[in-house]
Amino acid sequence: MRRAKTKSHQSSPRGVFITATDTGVGKTLVAAALVAHLRQRGIDVGVMKPVETGVTPSTKAQSDGARLREAAGSHDPMAEVCPYVFRCPVAPLSAARAEGKTIRVATILHAFRALRRKHDLLIVEGAGGVHVPITGTLDGLDLMERMGLPVIVVGRSDLGGVNHALLTLTALRQRKIPIVALVLNRVRPVRTTIARTQEQSTSVLLGRLAKVPVIGPLPYHSGVTRTWPDGILQLAWTVEIMALAKLVSAYGREKL
Repeated sequence: MRRAKTKSHQSSPRGVFITATDTGVGKTLVAAALVAHLRQRGIDVGVMKPVETGVTPSTKAQSDGARLREAAGSHDPMAEVCPYVFRCPVAPLSAARAEGKTIRVATILHAFRALRRKHDLLIVEGAGGVHVPITGTLDGLDLMERMGLPVIVVGRSDLGGVNHALLTLTALRQRKIPIVALVLNRVRPVRTTIARTQEQSTSVLLGRLAKVPVIGPLPYHSGVTRTWPDGILQLAWTVEIMALAKLVSAYGREKL
C-alpha cells in the first residue's frame, strides 16, 4: 500500500488540529490512524502533542506523543513533538502547577512553527476538550485559534454523544474556528440491542444536527492498545479513516 513520497502543498492543508468532546474518547487513536494513512500514501506528515499529562517514566514509551511520533515514522525531537510533559493525570494547568512549572504558549508556538517548516502536513493533538485550561488565562480554544488550523472533533458514539458533540461544535463556531469533520468513536463494544439503538440514535441525530461531515462510528478493537502499531495500521485503511483523509485533503484544496 505504500506509495512513493510526494510533496503535497497543493493538495492538503498545512495542518489540522484534533480535539475531542471529552477525555478518553479516542483522540490519539484517530490521530495516529490518520497519520499512518497519510504516511502510507507518501505524504510527509509531522505530529505534535503540545501538552501531555499523566506520563511517568514507566509509561513514557506508550505516551500519546510517542505513539504519534511512531505512527509518523518521525525523527523530530520530542522537545518539539511534545514541549510539555507532566506526571499528574489532570488538566495541563493543574499538572504544571503540581510540578511548580509554567506552560508558556510562546514555547508551544515556537515548536509548532519549527515542525510546520519541516513537513508538508502537521497533525496536532490537543489535551482533553476545547475548554481544558492550558494556562491561567488560555484554554484549548485559544491554542487552536493561535495555531490557525482547522479542527477535527472526536466524540463518543454512545449515549451522551449528541450533547457533548453539539456543545463542542458550538464552542468552535463561536470562535470562528473551521471544522473539518466530527468523528464518532466506539469507546466500548456494542453488545446489546439497547446499546445498538443508542449508537444508531447518536449517529442519526448528529448526522442531522452537527452541520459538518460526520464519520463513523469507527470499529471497536479491544486489543488495539496491546498491539498498537499493528492495530493502528489496520484502522488506517478502514473506510472511516480513508474518508477522513479525503476530507482533510479536500479542505486543503478549497482553502489554498
